[in-house]
Amino acid sequence: MKKQNNKKILIVDDFELNRAILCEMFCRDYEVIEAEGGRQAIEILKKEGTNIKALLLDIVMPDIDGFGVLDFLSEQNMIEKLPVFLITAETAVDTIMRGFEKGVVDVINKPINDPAIICKRVYNAIELYQKRSNLECLVEEQVQTIRKQNENLQTTKTSIIDMLSSVIEFRSGESGEHVRRIRKATKILLENMAEICPEYNLSEEWIILVSGAATMHDIGKVSVPDYILNKPGRLTKEEFDEMKKHTIYGSDMLKSIPFFTEDPIFQHAYEICRHHHERWDGKGYPDGLKGDEIPLSAQVVSLADVYDALVSDRVYRKALSHEKALSMIANGECGAFNPQLLESFFAVADILHEQLYAHPEVQEEEDIIKEKPVMSAIKPQEESNLSVRTLQLLERERKRYRCLSQMSGEILFDYDRETDTIEYTDRYCEIFGGTNVVLHAADAMKKSEHIDDADRRRIYAELEKLSPENPTLRSEVKLMTKYGSEEWFEIVLKAIFDEKEEYCDYIGKITNINRLKSESLHWKKQAFQDYLTGLYNRPALEDWMERQILQKPDAPFGLMILDIDYFKKVNDTGHENGDQLLKDTSGFLLHHLRSSDVVARIGGDEFAVIMQGVCSEEILNCKAVQIQNDFTSEFSAKYNVNLSLSVGAACYPEQGATYHELMMKADQVLLQAKQNREPR
Repeated sequence: MKKQNNKKILIVDDFELNRAILCEMFCRDYEVIEAEGGRQAIEILKKEGTNIKALLLDIVMPDIDGFGVLDFLSEQNMIEKLPVFLITAETAVDTIMRGFEKGVVDVINKPINDPAIICKRVYNAIELYQKRSNLECLVEEQVQTIRKQNENLQTTKTSIIDMLSSVIEFRSGESGEHVRRIRKATKILLENMAEICPEYNLSEEWIILVSGAATMHDIGKVSVPDYILNKPGRLTKEEFDEMKKHTIYGSDMLKSIPFFTEDPIFQHAYEICRHHHERWDGKGYPDGLKGDEIPLSAQVVSLADVYDALVSDRVYRKALSHEKALSMIANGECGAFNPQLLESFFAVADILHEQLYAHPEVQEEEDIIKEKPVMSAIKPQEESNLSVRTLQLLERERKRYRCLSQMSGEILFDYDRETDTIEYTDRYCEIFGGTNVVLHAADAMKKSEHIDDADRRRIYAELEKLSPENPTLRSEVKLMTKYGSEEWFEIVLKAIFDEKEEYCDYIGKITNINRLKSESLHWKKQAFQDYLTGLYNRPALEDWMERQILQKPDAPFGLMILDIDYFKKVNDTGHENGDQLLKDTSGFLLHHLRSSDVVARIGGDEFAVIMQGVCSEEILNCKAVQIQNDFTSEFSAKYNVNLSLSVGAACYPEQGATYHELMMKADQVLLQAKQNREPR
């Protein structure tokens, strides 16, 4: 492996020999920077920034300790981008767990016994973080590109709908401006209703969709004969009956357009097209709906259409004045309307007339701007080829993005709130089965069998706390794979908010951390376990007793400290014999005690036993005597030495209410027992 330019590892330790050993391990592959304290390390991190690819950090240092450096990394948002390894001889589980909670990825124990394995762990972490960084950048670029494409497509779609709707207006001898006036008038009315009628809960997205759909209100007139559509005089009953059918013709036409029914705008367009001639009192057509049976979208378009018909020139009469139109609508001459809708209409009627009829050139300028994407789409062939090329490049980038996500082993996902759809990369199907595109996603997630109910509730509670200031969720959770195994995964999710600070979408990733969790549990076990006997060690004993006293303060237990007398005589015959005696003693104690009792080796030839539920010193001493007799009988002959056990005992809570008080009391009794034992 060749040294990588501009890629550096920072080693922070106040002991020069430790730095020298670690430097030897990594100097062939990376440029190694050394710091002898936390303060110097922080200055280097400020200067080098992303050139530092891994940080090996001691905990105990004279100026700023390792946890202080970790706090700096968190404040600078660097902890998620830089793999940090703790270098420590500390065995207390609280200290190590504190490091993990602050974001370290692994722990390197001092003294260093296996350099090759440590190098591999560090290099793997660097590679993993680099891939993750590359993927995050790529995802962000793709998200921005796709959003821009969606904005252009939405603008193009709106303009095409306007052009199609205008065909009907030209057939009836009217200007194509009618459809744009209806769209604008609908938007003005709905925006005002959103303010004065909050009970309708009208969102900006909903208003935009309904305004766009409004332009198709009269599309059914394409099926009405020209002699009826353009008749200058009053229609006969038969002609009027035929004219009224345009609401049914239009809604049927919309249902028959392939793929249109899947577009979010379809439902609004269908409701408007069919029901924009219904009236509040039920005297409209074609279905005789009344009151709130009429969709709100159709109610608003109906009123906008009536007003436009009154103040515009039509084949059967000249335009009326703004004041006359308002009077006719107020007097019910044009049919009955929703009282709240009328209130909103009269509040903005003057503004509406000023913008759309008194000075229409302002509106024309706005429409020209909106139509530019469509005009550019109807240009010569060479420019249309440019968009095809762009799509090809986008497709190529999409494939690269999917390949990178597969190689990283992570699952990337994108949730679209508007369509209630979530799309995963293919890795999702490999691990969880099913399809990578999930429709009705909100409901599907509530019923998913991959996550248990408690974790599901916790995730939903965390989602509720997201905000534009704190848009990211990071959580570890166990998920059921398609193979029936439960594995640990990390979910990182970012909510995307709109200008009203309402979330629009989620993007994120799901990473399998089962191996890392297993290693974490392994290190936790190592921190609690005596390396020779496999029993708990002193820190584990202290942790158990403190938790027991804290969680069950009224539950009694007995503590015994046992010391092997004359252990040195066996150990002097060879350390292997001494080690074997310690192992045999461990097995002996486990065999002679209950499964609920706790056994630990707390140093040298000293052992500790906790007997849960024992509240009597007499019972504890009786058990101690039995263990002493059985030990002497079993091991003296085996090791050809007159072995015995000295025992010190104490009961909680009578003889000590804390770990230290109990240990001190038991040590005092043990010391007295050893002093009373006759020398052999």
